[in-house]
Amino acid sequence: MDGQEQQANAVKVVVKIVVQNLEKKAGLATRLVEQYQPDILLAQELNRSSEEIDTVSNLSRLGFGTGIYSRAATITNVRRVTSPHAEIGGFVFKKTIVADCVGVQFASFHGYNGQPFRKIDNLIDHVNAVLSVLDSDRPCLFAGDFNTWSQAHIDATTSVLGDAGFVLACSWPYPGRDLPLDHAFVRGVQLESSFSYGCESDHNGAVLEISLP
Repeated sequence: MDGQEQQANAVKVVVKIVVQNLEKKAGLATRLVEQYQPDILLAQELNRSSEEIDTVSNLSRLGFGTGIYSRAATITNVRRVTSPHAEIGGFVFKKTIVADCVGVQFASFHGYNGQPFRKIDNLIDHVNAVLSVLDSDRPCLFAGDFNTWSQAHIDATTSVLGDAGFVLACSWPYPGRDLPLDHAFVRGVQLESSFSYGCESDHNGAVLEISLP
């Protein structure tokens, strides 16, 4: 069997992923896992103590932050990243969780916000802090709430991630806004399908299917 025949006969492995800013809603991650049956959940604004599912997470002292859930595959190589810049008031630093699963790196990202000033440079510093813990030669899904409040935010984020080998695979709408806040960037994996949905959070979520290399 030659290489072309082997490639044609190869079985494509597809992984189903839910990405959701939960707005700290109690039990919402558990309900979404029950509803959509994902292989992996990337959660932002996770209220960890209210959930029945097990996640690896990066939480504030109040118990809120980002998390990654896997239905069956083992999660390894967990890395926790804190935004280098505090939110307005100086007390809150956005948290990111990065981990390996099914041979892919996953980053559940909740980007620097900085309301009301929303400094783009601070968001990019946060993105770069996460990039610094990723293996640059391995597949990755980098997704979540990027707090891209303007087209300039989106362009800057897409540019810095593009320099690291990522492409913007999809974005999904935030209710009542023309520009999206939530995005999924991929490197070394292929987005096969996606759709967004509404729920009790202020953010819409997305269901993605990616094929593994």
